[in-house]
Amino acid sequence: MTHPFVTLDRVSYALPDGRRLFSGLNLDLDARRTALVGRNGVGKSILAELVAGQRVPATGQRVSRVRTFHLPQRLAPSPGVTVAALAGV
Repeated sequence: MTHPFVTLDRVSYALPDGRRLFSGLNLDLDARRTALVGRNGVGKSILAELVAGQRVPATGQRVSRVRTFHLPQRLAPSPGVTVAALAGV
């Protein structure tokens, strides 16, 4: 593997109702394509927001060597807006 661009180190995250989504999660992402796959409601969107730095983990840390972008799952874009503009690129 090449050097990671984004690392999650021992990350934990719980929902406001106390349900724990992740505990002790370690993840290294590099330049290779990566996908999040899972059933509805298991925390894929929250994990993507943690990777992008839009959420703060309850424990552990996120380390990034690059600027990251996240395009939310639900949008109401104006007509003619580009995907790059929505992602802030």
